[in-house]
Amino acid sequence: MTTDHSDIWELYTPEVQAMMGVFALHWQLEQRLNDVCLEGQLGRSEHQLLLILARPRRMGELARLTRKTPSAMTAAAAVLEQLGLIHRVRDPGDGRAWLLELTNEGRKRREQLVDAASGIFYETSGLTRDEAEILARLAQKIHNKAVQSGAVGPCEGDQT
Repeated sequence: MTTDHSDIWELYTPEVQAMMGVFALHWQLEQRLNDVCLEGQLGRSEHQLLLILARPRRMGELARLTRKTPSAMTAAAAVLEQLGLIHRVRDPGDGRAWLLELTNEGRKRREQLVDAASGIFYETSGLTRDEAEILARLAQKIHNKAVQSGAVGPCEGDQT
């Protein structure tokens, strides 16, 4: 049963209202995306890794961005590699290091995941495309400030 709390919304400051909205959106998106993840061969870590690999990245960078241990990232990468969704390439900036890069099949799978996540976002948030673009600009500003303050999140440096 859905409860409308708009009658008490004015009891909260704009800051608390914003946090309540962000928390509710986060919780609902996380649950819905988990449901999508559990339907296929991939788990949550593998889906997160696919989303972050908008461009090739080092394993340590991926662990930092996902806030997971290097061993957890290695395990997720191994699954994606076995499925032919990623491969390792030498880092052109440092020939000793390896980057994880999406294969053609990995790019297709990532695109499907982004489409599914976008649909879930719109269903969950109730926002229009224009409103989502405004929220995206505000979220990027918030993200950049949070990163400057020491937080690290999965979207650091991505363009998608």
